Amino acid sequence: MDKHVKILVIDDDQALLDGISLSIQNYTDYKVDSCNDPVEAMRWLYTNDYSAVISDVNMPKMNGLQVVSVVSKYDEKIPVILITGFSDTEIMRKAIHLGVYEFLRKPFEISELIVSAKKAVEAYQLRVQNQLYHDHLELLVQQRTIELFAAKSKLEKSYINTIHAMVNAMEVNDIYTRGHSERVTVIAMQLGKLMQIQKEELRQLRIGALLHDLGKIGILSNVLNKEQNLTTSEYDIIKQHPIIGAKIINPIGLPETISRIILQHHEWANGAGYPYGICLNEIHPLARIVSVADSFDAMTSQRPYRKKLTYKEAAKEVFDNFNIQFDPEVGKVFVNHQQDIFEKLKNPDALNNLLQETI
Repeated sequence: MDKHVKILVIDDDQALLDGISLSIQNYTDYKVDSCNDPVEAMRWLYTNDYSAVISDVNMPKMNGLQVVSVVSKYDEKIPVILITGFSDTEIMRKAIHLGVYEFLRKPFEISELIVSAKKAVEAYQLRVQNQLYHDHLELLVQQRTIELFAAKSKLEKSYINTIHAMVNAMEVNDIYTRGHSERVTVIAMQLGKLMQIQKEELRQLRIGALLHDLGKIGILSNVLNKEQNLTTSEYDIIKQHPIIGAKIINPIGLPETISRIILQHHEWANGAGYPYGICLNEIHPLARIVSVADSFDAMTSQRPYRKKLTYKEAAKEVFDNFNIQFDPEVGKVFVNHQQDIFEKLKNPDALNNLLQETI
């Protein structure tokens, strides 16, 4: 490795310059470039691979401190040895601050010069090896990150497919709500975007909206599909579906927010909802969004016990129930942007487009 080592020596005293250069070449296998003009020597940095620089401190045009500064900015791995004929603590302090590797004080023995040169070359080689190791680690981290991202994306797609399968299983049991979960998700995510919630919250909103009625899997179909008004006991059964849904997903390890969306999407702002009758400030903000989306789609869907409302009629119902059933902040966003939401509901690709924004 030493045969490829090259050292740059700079000194305006030609005799000393020649002596240093010859000594290094006689006692090592290093190649030496010597220059009595420090400005010219700095140009050589850009066309040569130096393992160390040895420079006098006091020189015209450019002093040793400036040499240290230029070399350090060009490549901080290259050690600089400064030669000085006197002890000036201020110069030494500045040189150390600039990153000087070592000082040689005149007069010095050839053995001192050779030891310092060898140490500087070894330091450079170690720094290069460390840099290569660091770069290799960075490359490994980048590759691993790409692999993890690909695996995460694959898992995400599988995860979404599983969620859709759960939704389909739920809606097979309730013939009047087919497509309901997807429509609720479109409305909820559009509201979330309009309310400028963060991407991770949008992801949780998406899953919570898709699964909000999952608990209906545990409700008898003859209750879900009954064409007459429900009895009190039957309605009490229906009111258990948020609790059932939350229990179903709890073992999966989804974020708690999703469980709260499922559990609280039928709670009312005034506390008259179910299953627990909590008030607005106790309802999770994302559950309040799903509440508006769920109610709107229910009102505009045909049910056995009542006729469906038009979009405009249902939007007015949302407006009329601010602070009663709905969070007024979510309700205002819905009412103010209702036309945009209506257009999204008419677009068969709306859900897939919105899903892509959160994957």
